[in-house]
Amino acid sequence: MGVTSNSGFYLSRKVVVLTVVVLGALLLAVAVLSSFYVRCSHSPSQPSDKSKTVIRAAPAVGLKQQAEAEKKEPRSSIVRAPGTRPSAARPSWSWDHPSQSTSGSQDHLSLSTSGPLDDTSQSTSEPWDHLSLSTSGPLDHPSQSTSGPWDHLSQSTSGLLDHTSLPTSRPQDHPTPSTSAPQLQPTFEPWTHPRLPSDVVPLHYDLELWVPLQPDRVQQSSKSFNGRLNITVKCVSPTTRVLMHSFHLGYEGATVLGPLPEGPGSGAEPRPVGQVVVNSLWEFPKTEYLVMELRETLKPGRRYVLQFVYSGLVNGTDKDGFFRNVYSDQGKNRALIASQLEPSYARRIFPCFDEPAMKATFNITIVHHPSYVALSNMPVLAVSEKEDANGNRWMVTSFECTPLMSTYITAFAVCDYDYVNGTERGKEVRIWARKDAVAEGGADFALSIAGPIFSKLEDLLNVSYPLPKIDLIGFPIFNTQAMENWGLITFDDFVLVQEKDDHPERRTIILYTVAHEISHQWFGNLVTAKWWNDIWLNEGFASYFEYYMTKESDPQILKFQNEFFYISYMKDVFNDDHAMMHRTVSTEVKNYTETKEISNLFDLYIYKKGSCVIRMMSNFLGENVFLRGLESYLKTFAFSNAEQDDLWNHIQMVLDNQTEVLLPASVKTIMDKWTHQSGFPIITLDVSTGMVNQQPFFLANNKNQMTPLHNKTWIVPITWTKSGIVQPLVWLDKSSKVFPEMQLSDLEQDWVTLNLNTTGYYIVNYDQLAWKKISLLLEKDPKAIPATDRMKLIDDAFRLSQHDYIEIEIALDLTKYLAKEEEVIVWNTVLQNLLTSNIFVNLNNHDIYPLFKKYLLKRLTPMWHIYSTKIRENDLQDDVMAVLSLKNVFGVVCWLGFEDCLQLSREMFSKWMNHSEIIKNSNLIKNEVMCHGIAMGSDREWNFLLSAYENSESEGNRDAIINSLSCSKDPWILYRYMKYALDENLFGSESPRIFESVAATEVGRLVAKDFLIDNWQAVMEKFGKEHLFVIADIIAKPISTDAQVQELEQFFHNMLGEETSNILHENLQAKMKENQQNNEKIAQIANWLKKNMAD
Repeated sequence: MGVTSNSGFYLSRKVVVLTVVVLGALLLAVAVLSSFYVRCSHSPSQPSDKSKTVIRAAPAVGLKQQAEAEKKEPRSSIVRAPGTRPSAARPSWSWDHPSQSTSGSQDHLSLSTSGPLDDTSQSTSEPWDHLSLSTSGPLDHPSQSTSGPWDHLSQSTSGLLDHTSLPTSRPQDHPTPSTSAPQLQPTFEPWTHPRLPSDVVPLHYDLELWVPLQPDRVQQSSKSFNGRLNITVKCVSPTTRVLMHSFHLGYEGATVLGPLPEGPGSGAEPRPVGQVVVNSLWEFPKTEYLVMELRETLKPGRRYVLQFVYSGLVNGTDKDGFFRNVYSDQGKNRALIASQLEPSYARRIFPCFDEPAMKATFNITIVHHPSYVALSNMPVLAVSEKEDANGNRWMVTSFECTPLMSTYITAFAVCDYDYVNGTERGKEVRIWARKDAVAEGGADFALSIAGPIFSKLEDLLNVSYPLPKIDLIGFPIFNTQAMENWGLITFDDFVLVQEKDDHPERRTIILYTVAHEISHQWFGNLVTAKWWNDIWLNEGFASYFEYYMTKESDPQILKFQNEFFYISYMKDVFNDDHAMMHRTVSTEVKNYTETKEISNLFDLYIYKKGSCVIRMMSNFLGENVFLRGLESYLKTFAFSNAEQDDLWNHIQMVLDNQTEVLLPASVKTIMDKWTHQSGFPIITLDVSTGMVNQQPFFLANNKNQMTPLHNKTWIVPITWTKSGIVQPLVWLDKSSKVFPEMQLSDLEQDWVTLNLNTTGYYIVNYDQLAWKKISLLLEKDPKAIPATDRMKLIDDAFRLSQHDYIEIEIALDLTKYLAKEEEVIVWNTVLQNLLTSNIFVNLNNHDIYPLFKKYLLKRLTPMWHIYSTKIRENDLQDDVMAVLSLKNVFGVVCWLGFEDCLQLSREMFSKWMNHSEIIKNSNLIKNEVMCHGIAMGSDREWNFLLSAYENSESEGNRDAIINSLSCSKDPWILYRYMKYALDENLFGSESPRIFESVAATEVGRLVAKDFLIDNWQAVMEKFGKEHLFVIADIIAKPISTDAQVQELEQFFHNMLGEETSNILHENLQAKMKENQQNNEKIAQIANWLKKNMAD
């Protein structure tokens, strides 16, 4: 039957069919044209300054033919701002492409290394040739073809490795990022946001790196590397865009496969894998993002594989990303290439989700020259040999799959090293180093301590080290000093490898550095801070257990554990911290946009203040509660991430399940004040009433800035002792509180000190009666107060006087007992406080100097005889605490003109000159011996030391020699020294320091002025006006009168010009006022010394 139209006409069936066909064809044509228009002209809103690329299509040819084609045809790749880098061709060594088979696991697409490598005849060209540069918008995908650098990759996963069964965790169950992990951002320009969106999270990386370093072509072959990568990701929310990090990488291709099969049998039966077309691939340099624009929407809950072929640069200067070391070993020049990825340098080696909470598993393969060994986080899984078309052989080293971990602790090294090894609880421990160093036994000490530290930490925390091996490797030059990469810890040689005839303090440095990095295997690697604001959870705990393991491994440090902690950790941060300081242990969650911002967080506050508050917490909780809380925390967040509150919660849970330890508030309430507030409290005790109060510590010049906002309080645990008896812990949980038990009578034997063993992060002030009782006690029986508390009492008193909380006389009274002080560590504390540069800059020009010299030498003599004997007998190796403190004491004793010290310096310098003995007793006194040897010598000694400078390869040693050459008392030698500094060939870039070093000495200050009269134009020509200003500033250091200011202004006016002279005038005025204030304190000290000289 026909169809009736509205007009009433009847059409035949044929007419109807024809009409339908024509209409269908028209509709199809419209759809095709619309699709073409959308695909060619539509792209999301994008900023004008981002870099873009076309995903390159490649012909489907064989490997050799493909390599030949590459020689003729330039490849376009991802681009960046013009001028940032030369361009690159696709590497001719490229790997085989996976076959089109439909068999194999679908869990993670691995990278095949089977089959011959491509022709390497182009290996001499730069890896960036033909990389196009553009600043236009992201280009649409040129076609729907799937050819390109991954051509013939079918929609299957034939022969690919199955990573579903990990011994530690399943990447398929990767948790969705929490609130402090990256969050889903608005879809409008998410690349401008500093944190990654959470719509896609990584599960697994299959990474293959080709490091073309060759021993006979070090310079040419160590500039670049190439990579191939599969990232298995999980889609959390619908998206047509994937963002990840990338920096200075050039891309040849990118593909998205998926969604991967799921459900029962997905890993057993081969199933086809779909492909999502990549419309465009571009970078947004400001946030270091790589953006993949997709034609289809990724489906929530499904897994996909992101595939890349790319290349990058090896860093020859800074030691981050992939970096190069060139060094000498066994009489030959050699090179190595290794990685440093913290905090955000992984993106320089492979595109990745480079945030600490974006954990994933890793399969790593390194292709390298057969002369080298490849190392990574995990043990070697397989080693095979490949041969390219030219007959060159390459090794392919693949490693076992890692547990879930952050990108920044992945690690790679390609080197020609030897190692020493041992076994600890069935796991291999290896120390890798230069072959010479290993042959000379330089790695033996590190091996002897590494395994036991692992075992002690396992037992202490009751959490096993989860990896099957541990490698420690030393580099000749490593700016970071050490890095805790999981399973492959990297070090500068100085903190891992001993040298022949080494100094005794080197062993201690190696011990605590190794202990720190091993501690990170739990704190930072197993459990990682969710974001950088809580990086103290990594570094603070690593520093605390560094101290803990060091004292457990060295009997001398164990004996002086509190003194060691105070000197090595607490003292430095106390000198820097105060209430107006904006830096806190844990910072607010901030979306850092630059690597520099993150790197700036790695300061003494997270390391040293962090370890101080941890030690304080351990003390008031008791070690058992503290360690069980850490055990719960580590086991709960293993292979995951945590934030500060997670730590508090798990300690609180352990605390709630016992009754012995009671706190005045929750762990969080107590500890947040110490980690979120800057500075520390002054705890003041009035012994006549037992009143204790607290106030924030302000620097003297900040006190007028105090506001109610700065009137913060802490909940303070107070350990204390009364008349030699340790008292129960008390808490100051408000601004003031009366403790009747702290009241004292007038009896001499009645005394009290707070902060026993310096476990609390605060300083203590007392009323005058309490200070007087402490001073008398020290004179009668100094050992009634532990050495660590004697140091802290002296430091606290001088700090309080310096900032006008107490009079300087109270602090000076504490020094009367020093003739009975035998501990060099306490003497070092005293001298550091008495000889501060701001007070004693004019010391030699005042009548105070002979008073001061007489007072100190009388008290120094007993201690000096003990340690001078040890120096002469070379008996410092086992006295770690002396080694930590002897440098300053030795220098001061010689500076005071003590004849035995000067004679000892002459003896040691003479032996060195006669080649009968090097100055090897300690680095800590070597510099002082050189300085005083020059000061008491003639031009013969000076010329000898100059020759030693010319022959020295050690940068640190050269610095020390430059300073020591300035110690001469002969003006003509110092004048000649500055003449030499103008010679470019002699001192090079270190020449400016010579003028600064000479001008800083008493004799040199006058010589420098004479030199500038005749040579200021030559100095300015060579070093610039800025350096003249620096010299002027140094010469002006002791000025304290208007006449001195006027004289210096006139002297430097013609040299510096009008504008710079105005700046100098302001500086001179400030220095004069500062020195005038210091002179008032110097006068007070002089009066005190005159009154107490006979004591």
